[in-house]
Amino acid sequence: MQEISFKVSGIYCENCVRKVYKALSTLKGVIDIQIIPNFNEEYAEVHLKCERKIPREEIEDVISEVSQETPYHEYRVIWVKRRLLFS
Repeated sequence: MQEISFKVSGIYCENCVRKVYKALSTLKGVIDIQIIPNFNEEYAEVHLKCERKIPREEIEDVISEVSQETPYHEYRVIWVKRRLLFS
């Protein structure tokens, strides 16, 4: 199992969250989708659990497609760099 985390910009309302959720659910191998919106900052944190490795391009493509279907919003994937902490 693989976990993928990223942000999506352009999230203004619950309707945006639903559209992004629906788009991500079309990806083959997705088991669970968690979307945490921040409407004040106009983005959402997204966490996917998948049974296979999903290439970044596939995720970007489905988000781009749903963005084109939404005339007043432009959704864009922002990849979050992971930091390793050593103590």
